[in-house]
Amino acid sequence: GQRVALVGASGAGKTTLAKLVAGIHQPSTGTVAIGGIDARAADPTVLRRQVGLVTQEVHVFAGSLAEDLRLAKPDATDDELRAALTVVGAQRWVDLLPAGLSTIVGEGGHQLSATQAQAVALARLVLADPPVVILDEASADAGSAGARELDRAADDVLAGRTALVVAHRLSQAAAADRVVLLEAGRVA
Repeated sequence: GQRVALVGASGAGKTTLAKLVAGIHQPSTGTVAIGGIDARAADPTVLRRQVGLVTQEVHVFAGSLAEDLRLAKPDATDDELRAALTVVGAQRWVDLLPAGLSTIVGEGGHQLSATQAQAVALARLVLADPPVVILDEASADAGSAGARELDRAADDVLAGRTALVVAHRLSQAAAADRVVLLEAGRVA
């Protein structure tokens, strides 16, 4: 139920730890437990429903914006999509798209800015509704104004969830319940 910020120099192990918790990497020693269950023993589909991950390299898939968002919740109604976009502060710019939720985005379609693409990824998290969320440099490519906007959106997305945030700005660490300093793969 806490927000934990991971801080440390480049190469300290922040992203590796985030990927271990997300189940992307398996630990060579020790265990990663999510809700008291060893992640290696958990069904991968169950783990994916428990842990959501947003990195700085998000993908907007070719197709309509609605289809892209429904990757997180295939049966989501348009109202649910709009509600998720509202949580992350994206509904206003989506309303300005040529066809709103039906606008083709991604390759060959309407190109979204880095901030908009990250907002779509955060809206997917809202729709997927995992109890654990990992943000790994989720606002790094957004520029300072976009990063502030995404940080506000992340605050709303993370409310009531366990969160692991790879923090690169003081404001991200200051908003955490706990700050963990990593050095050479170890808690310093």
